[in-house]
Amino acid sequence: MLKNIYRFLQRSNSFISLNTKSCKPEMRLLNLKSGLFLRRRNSDSPLSARPQPEEAQKWSESFAALMASKYGSSLYRAFLLREFSNENLEFWLAVEEYKNSKPQKMAAKAQQIYNDFVATQSPKEVNLDSETRLLTLTNVQSNNPDQHVFDRAQRRIQHMMERDSYLRFLQSKLFLELAFPERYSSSSDVSD
Repeated sequence: MLKNIYRFLQRSNSFISLNTKSCKPEMRLLNLKSGLFLRRRNSDSPLSARPQPEEAQKWSESFAALMASKYGSSLYRAFLLREFSNENLEFWLAVEEYKNSKPQKMAAKAQQIYNDFVATQSPKEVNLDSETRLLTLTNVQSNNPDQHVFDRAQRRIQHMMERDSYLRFLQSKLFLELAFPERYSSSSDVSD
């Protein structure tokens, strides 16, 4: 499991560029029970990618605020990977990317997203009611799918995340130590 999180962190340029040589001396990966996490060695270092507590605290204002932060969305994704419940976020992100697709590529991408996440018994099937699943299939199979094909399904999944995994994330030691270090950080070798 931790290997998957580490691979994600390595690939994700939205979380941090691990290839930047100048940043390597300033950061280290800590293996926490709550997942891998980048922690500053020197809190005054401008090269550290770890956000200030004030920025992390803004993530608790709304799901949208969390997803608007590159670091926040990557940390949330790592949290979900640890819980084996990342398919909802992967679907939500795939739909966001789909909405920015070129019109000529939308039909193929819509079909791929449907096959990966919405179809019954799909590899990363998300939990949708049958009515939403059927409406989404109808939209995908239309002659000219547009950026709104997955709106209802995405809203349902977002609502589910806001009520469940997002709240668990906000209560996790991983988030609390980042947002409120003076209250929750006891040492550099933290356990969950």
